[in-house]
Amino acid sequence: MSLFTALSLEVPKGDSLLEQRFLAAFTGRHFKDYPELTYIEDIKHNRVPKHIHLKEFYFQSGQFLGVKSAQQNYISCNYTHVARDMVNQGINAIVQMVAVDRRGSETCYSLSCNPDLTLDVVRIAEYKNRPRPLVIAMVNEALPFLEGDAVVKTDFFDVIVDNPANYFAPYAAPARPISTIDHSIGLHVSSLIQDNGTLQIGIGSLADAVVYSSILRNNQQQTYQNALTALNIIRRYGQLIAEQGGTEPYEKGLFAASEMFVEGFMHLYKAGIIKRKVYEDADIQNLINQGQISEQVAPTTLSILREQGIIQQHLTEKDVQRLQQVGIFKDSLTFSQDNLYDAEGQKLGHDLDNPKHLEKITAHALNSKLQNGAVLHAAFFLGSKRFYQFLRDLSEQERDLFLMTPVSQINQLYRTEAIDRVQRINARFINTCMKVDITGAAVSDTLENHQVVSGVGGQYNFVAMAHALHHSRSILMLRSTHGSGKKRESNIVWQYPECTIPRHLRDIVVTEYGIADLRGESDQVCIQRLICIADQQFQDDLRKTAVQHGKLSADWRIPEQHCHNTPKNIVKALQTLQQDGLFEAFPFGQDFTDQELDIINALTWLKKQQSSLWKKFKLIVSALFVGADKDMQPLLEMMQFQQTRGFQEKLMRRLFIRALKQTT
Repeated sequence: MSLFTALSLEVPKGDSLLEQRFLAAFTGRHFKDYPELTYIEDIKHNRVPKHIHLKEFYFQSGQFLGVKSAQQNYISCNYTHVARDMVNQGINAIVQMVAVDRRGSETCYSLSCNPDLTLDVVRIAEYKNRPRPLVIAMVNEALPFLEGDAVVKTDFFDVIVDNPANYFAPYAAPARPISTIDHSIGLHVSSLIQDNGTLQIGIGSLADAVVYSSILRNNQQQTYQNALTALNIIRRYGQLIAEQGGTEPYEKGLFAASEMFVEGFMHLYKAGIIKRKVYEDADIQNLINQGQISEQVAPTTLSILREQGIIQQHLTEKDVQRLQQVGIFKDSLTFSQDNLYDAEGQKLGHDLDNPKHLEKITAHALNSKLQNGAVLHAAFFLGSKRFYQFLRDLSEQERDLFLMTPVSQINQLYRTEAIDRVQRINARFINTCMKVDITGAAVSDTLENHQVVSGVGGQYNFVAMAHALHHSRSILMLRSTHGSGKKRESNIVWQYPECTIPRHLRDIVVTEYGIADLRGESDQVCIQRLICIADQQFQDDLRKTAVQHGKLSADWRIPEQHCHNTPKNIVKALQTLQQDGLFEAFPFGQDFTDQELDIINALTWLKKQQSSLWKKFKLIVSALFVGADKDMQPLLEMMQFQQTRGFQEKLMRRLFIRALKQTT
């Protein structure tokens, strides 16, 4: 038996004794209503029966590193190809958790958080004349009900399992702290987002940093400008920002076209940024883009539609239905025997060149504003408890703004290209990568030994789409280094054996030190620009290697303004703003209590002190001579250190106390 899945969400457990004890306390509170996926532990400990094969196309980051069966059964493919590959492998059953709406006379179901593949699998199986998979719905009333293609009729399912004992809270991803380095990257990226545009972002602290700076740009202009000045962003990249982005508030707003509906979009919506509505009519959407018509319906709207050939002199039933779909005409109108009638049965006529007909139609048929617009299209969602509650609390009118669709619709332009092109204008597709080689190729999912960290997902799809759409850009965010001490490495490297995004699709790369615009540039220019946003520690080695291999002129030198790329300078630049309460670690709220944060800070500090044997030795020696303060007792109790047994546990207790003294 083969099971296909992705992103098996795991309740974190930790590696060390200290991590395990902390997470046991936190997860017992935070994930108390979430049933653990027991097969994850079976995979990690090689307990899966030989006749069962679990195949995944995307891992929770780092979840299965070093796990043989998971690595061997991983399927590498673009998100848009997953449904095709599942059908080709003979999938014969789909189990789908669904949301339910029982308020009306008829029970409605929504694929909710995951319309991404189910609809595509069924469609592709039909297209290929394969047997339709058995579609099994598992109802979960705790799952938010969302609109769009996700809403299906009862007969879509072959089996519906609706048992209150199976209802449970969706997986709530804890908020991750945004570091100063992440905030610097987010600030740079926010200046590249164009008003009246389209946005795609992912999950994690880097995406949260982009959201935070975008809200700052929209709602606290002077503070935002001060932050740009602090990092010399305008001075260094002013021309690029003027051409490709902006620093003013989002007057027209953004539309979200993202495979993942993340919590960041909720914050952008609440901040008045995600507000650009799109409509399911390419011609009318194009007129909106051109500014010929607006969301406000006016008497001139009909004449403009006539001039553009969208409707003719004599209205037809098809014309009326089309105008009702976007809300130009009221839903209450009817069309019969070549005439338009209002809700009271008054005959309005149909000849737009007849002054009397036009007068009646203008007075009685037009809405005041367009209807059925959406501000977001997405294929799946994941977030915090706050996010899920936001989705549940949406009014019916607001719910229609957020449409869930198959991944084939959102991650590419095929099948619906005409409407997608006019909806996804001025797009910025923003993703994260692990490394970038010196010519602009990026790796986002796999280590050099072929161990898969996560997966391709839709990253390639969106990078390719950025090149296919006019006035659109792909932005890859990259922390310039990883590790510390002697293990510190550059994430901008001469070469790397893996590749997620090839160099011929290179576009924009952003690190905490700046922006490298690589699109359409020569290898030498790309190398120069990437060196300029690399960490100072590694810049000269990259330059020398490029010169040695004939890819960079020997007389090129790193410009002075890019010669001071150190974490210390980033921290110093944002220090004043952070002292004023800006660029915080948890600007959107947190899932940890104050006591839990104290423990996290202590454990983080402790981990940093173990980068070498000498540091470990000094740490242990210093821990032998510390005692607990009274205010540490609640924290010691949470970590089950009231009483200790054995040498290891006693040492762990002292190390924990030493870390608390350092960080609290």
